[in-house]
Amino acid sequence: MPGTDPSDPAPRGYTPSMTSDYSRISATARAVDRFVEPRVATYIESIRETVAGMPPGRPFVIADYGAADGANSSRLFKGIVEQLRAINPALAVRLVYVDIAGPAPFRRFWEGSALADAENVGAEYIQCSFYEPLPDLAGRVNLALSSTALHWFDTRAVDPSFFRHPQCIQPNQMPEGERALFAARWKDDWRRFLIERSHDLADGGLLVLANLSDLGGSRWPASAGYDRLRDACAALHREGRLSKEELEAIFVPDYFATPDEMRAVIETDEVRRRFSLRSIEATTVPCAYCSQVFEDDEVRERRMLAASLARVVRAWSESSVRVGLSACPDLVDEVYVRLEDAFFEHPEALPYQYCLIELQRTDGAS
Repeated sequence: MPGTDPSDPAPRGYTPSMTSDYSRISATARAVDRFVEPRVATYIESIRETVAGMPPGRPFVIADYGAADGANSSRLFKGIVEQLRAINPALAVRLVYVDIAGPAPFRRFWEGSALADAENVGAEYIQCSFYEPLPDLAGRVNLALSSTALHWFDTRAVDPSFFRHPQCIQPNQMPEGERALFAARWKDDWRRFLIERSHDLADGGLLVLANLSDLGGSRWPASAGYDRLRDACAALHREGRLSKEELEAIFVPDYFATPDEMRAVIETDEVRRRFSLRSIEATTVPCAYCSQVFEDDEVRERRMLAASLARVVRAWSESSVRVGLSACPDLVDEVYVRLEDAFFEHPEALPYQYCLIELQRTDGAS
C-alpha cells in the first residue's frame, strides 16, 4: 500500500502509510490468494509455449503494485515461480515491487525470504506511487498484480483540503450526494493507473487485480473498523478534547468503488484500446481473526480479538489520524484504545469484499 516519501512536496500526512508490522496483521488480505492463484495458473498455462521458448538473457518479469514490504505476495510469487520453472527450468525471473514507502521494510523481508535463495530469481524495489509512469518497465512486464491497494487516492493530485469532512472519516460513510465527488476523483485516479500500467506490460501480458470493493449496503471492506474509528474520534470531540477543526482533518484518503464503477472505467475507449477484459467477479473473504473467537465467547478471547482488530485498523489509518491530531499527538493512542474497547464490547468481523479483475494487454495497443 502507499507509504510516505520524505521528498514528496505535498504534506506528508496526506500520503497514507502502513505501520511497519502491516504484513504480520494482514491475514485476511493474504487469504485472497486462493482466488488469484487459479487465474494466474490458467494464464501461465495458456502461454506455455512462450515461456518454454524464452531466451536465457530475457527474464520473465512479475510486478506487484502497492507491494508494502513484499511479504503479502510472497507465497503467491513462490507458486508462480515454481509453475514457470516446471515449464522452463532455466528461466530467469525478475520480481518488481512497487510502493511509495521507503525500501527498508522490503529489504528486511527480502533478506529472510525463500525467494531470495531461489536460483536465477532477482528482485527490485521501486519507491514511487503506482500512479506514476515507470519508464524502466516499459513493455517488459509479463504478469502484474495488485491486491488491497487500489482503493487509495492519488493524494498528490489534489489539495490536502479535499480530504476533510465534519462527520465522516472516509467517503464510503457519506451520503450518496457527498460521496459522488470522491467517486469522481477515484474514477480519474483509476483510469490513470490502468493507462500507466498498460505501458509496463508486454503484449499479451496479464494484469490481475484484487480490488477492495463496495458490494452494496454495509458490505464494504472493514466498515466496522472505519465506523468505530469515526465514533471514537467523535466522542473525543464531544468531550472537548478534540476541536472541530481537528475532527474534520481526520480523514482516511481512500474509496471503495462498486464493481459497476470499476467496469465503467474498464469499458471507456482509452482503456479498451489497451486491454481486453478476461474476467470480473465479486467475492468476500471472511475475517481471518474471528472464526474461533465467535465460537467461544470467553472474556480473554474477546479481548485478544478486540486487540487484533484494532491493530488491523490502526495499520492503515494511523498516519491519517495523526494529521488531524498533529497538535495533540498524545491522543492517538487514546483513539485506538477506545477502538479496541468498542470491539471488545461488541465484537464484529472485518471481512474484505473484493472485485477480482483480469485484464490482458492487447497486442500492439498504443
